[in-house]
Amino acid sequence: MNMNHRLRTVHQILADCLLEHGVGHLFGLVGDANLFMVDAFAKAGAGRYIGCTHEANAVLAALGFAQVSGKTGVATITHGPALTNVVTALVEGVKGGIPMVLLCGDTAPGDREHLQKIDQREIVKATGAGFIEMISAETAASDLARAFRLAAVERRPVVFNMRVDLQWASTPTTVPVVLSLAPAHAAVPEGDEFDNALGMIASARRPLILAGRGAIGSEAREALLALARRIEAPVATTLKASGLFQGAPFDLGVFGGLSRPATVDAIMQADCIVAFGASLSKHTTENGSYTRGKRVIQILGDPKENDRRTEPTILLYGDAAATARRMIKLLDLAEIPPSRFAGDDLRRTLEAQAAEASESPRFKPTRPGTVDFLPALKMLDRALDTDRTLVADLGRFVTTGWRALPVTAPHRLVYTSYFGSIGCGLGEAIGAACAADGQTVLIAGDGGFQLSGFAELSTAIREQLDLVIILCNDGSYGAEHIQFTNRSMDPALSLIAPPDFTAIATALGAKSVRVQGESDLAAAADIIRQHGGVRLIELRLDPDHIEMS
Repeated sequence: MNMNHRLRTVHQILADCLLEHGVGHLFGLVGDANLFMVDAFAKAGAGRYIGCTHEANAVLAALGFAQVSGKTGVATITHGPALTNVVTALVEGVKGGIPMVLLCGDTAPGDREHLQKIDQREIVKATGAGFIEMISAETAASDLARAFRLAAVERRPVVFNMRVDLQWASTPTTVPVVLSLAPAHAAVPEGDEFDNALGMIASARRPLILAGRGAIGSEAREALLALARRIEAPVATTLKASGLFQGAPFDLGVFGGLSRPATVDAIMQADCIVAFGASLSKHTTENGSYTRGKRVIQILGDPKENDRRTEPTILLYGDAAATARRMIKLLDLAEIPPSRFAGDDLRRTLEAQAAEASESPRFKPTRPGTVDFLPALKMLDRALDTDRTLVADLGRFVTTGWRALPVTAPHRLVYTSYFGSIGCGLGEAIGAACAADGQTVLIAGDGGFQLSGFAELSTAIREQLDLVIILCNDGSYGAEHIQFTNRSMDPALSLIAPPDFTAIATALGAKSVRVQGESDLAAAADIIRQHGGVRLIELRLDPDHIEMS
C-alpha cells in the first residue's frame, strides 16, 4: 500500500502506479489516448519505454518479455484501430496463459462522432482477455491494481481501459497503488485417488517422469529429479519445458513429436507415465500413441479447464514439488524397491545418441544459390551462445529449429505458436531480448518476417538489442507449398518473390550476411560471435528440398 496525498493528474497517477508495480519495461505505441501517461512514465526515469511501430508487436513484445522474465508483461496503446490491431496478439496471450496488462486508451463516451470510437469491451471480450474499466479519477490507481492482480491470478492478458477524458482530471484522494497477492498454498493431493496413483507407481516396472510448463520452478525440478532417482525412472519434458533437466542423468529430452529415437524407444517401453504440470496435448502424446496402453498419472496445479487435456488414468491436483516429495516419503515408508528402468542399457543408448548428434553435419546438394537447411542450422548452432534465448516464429522450419537450436532452461524458450499465426516472432523476440540476460535468437521464415513488418526491425536496432535473426528464406509460404506438392499440384500460389532482406537489414543498421551455400557459413558465424546489436543471417533455401530433423 502506497499512500500519497499530493494533487496529481490521472495520467501521472497511472505512470506512478506502473513504477510501484515494478514495471521496468513498457512496450507501446503512443496516440492521443495514452500519450501523456507514457510521457509521465518516461520522464520519471525509473523505467524504460520501448516504442514500437505497430500495436500488435508492442503487445507481442510484452508477451515475450513475460515468458522470459516470469513477470507480468506490460504494454500500452491508444484507442479504436489500435485495439483492433492487437486482437491476434491478445488471443495468442490468452491461449498461452501469459500474464500481461495492456493499458489501452478509450474515446470519451460523449464524443459520438469520433472516428476511432468503438465498443472496446466487446472487442476484448471476443479475444478471451480480461477487461478492467478505469471508473473515475479517484479510483484510477486501485482499478489499475485490480488489472495487475487479475492478470497474475488468471494468467492471461488483461486490458485496462482508460478513457481519454479522465486522464487530465486531478485528484487529491489517497488511493491504494498495489494490491498484494496471497502466497500460493502448496497443496498435496490425498485420498483414494492419490493412493491408487502411488500404487501404480510402486508396481510399475518401467516408469517415466514427464514435466510440463506447469512444473518448471527450481523447487519442482529438484523434487522431480529426487523422485526419478528414488524409482529409477528416466525424465523427459514437454517442448515448453525444454531444458528443465539439462545435465541430469537419464534426461530423455523432449517427449512428443520432437522426440529423438532413443527417447521414443524409452517412451514406448514405459508402462507408467507420471506427468507433472503437463496438459498432455496431442503434440506431446503424438495423438495419444505415446500414452496408449499405459497407466498415466497427471498432476496439475489447479482444476482450471484445459481443452488440450487428454484423459489420463488418474488426474490429481496439487503442487508439483510437494506432491513428488510426498510420493518419495510414502514409497520409502512402504519400502518399495526401485524399478531399475533407468539403468546401464538406457545410459549407453543415450550416450550413443548424444555422440551421434555431435558429429559434423553432412551437406546435401540443393539448387544453385541455396544451402542445405538442417546442416546449415547445426553449423550456426556452434557459433551461437549455449545459454541463448530462442524465439521461433511459426513455419515449416519451426520443428527443426526447436531441435537444432536447443535451450538450457525453460524460460529461455519463447513459444509464439499458441494461436497458429505466423508473424508473431519478431515482436516477441524484442520483448524477450529486453528480458534476457544474454543473446536472443529468432528463427523466422520469409513470409512471417514480412508479416511482422520491416519497420519493427528498426525498433530492435534502435534499442541495441543482442539479437540474432536466422531468416529461413525459401521464397514461399512453406505449409501451403507442402499442401500443393503433396497433391502433385502447381505450388505457384504459395511462392513469393521476397525482397533483398540482407540489403534492407544492412540499410537499417544491422549486420547481415546472405548464406547461399556452405562456404558462406563462416562469415555468418563471424557476425554471430560479434556480441551486441542486431545480426541477420539470411539462409537462402530450396523450397523443394528442405530436410527436416
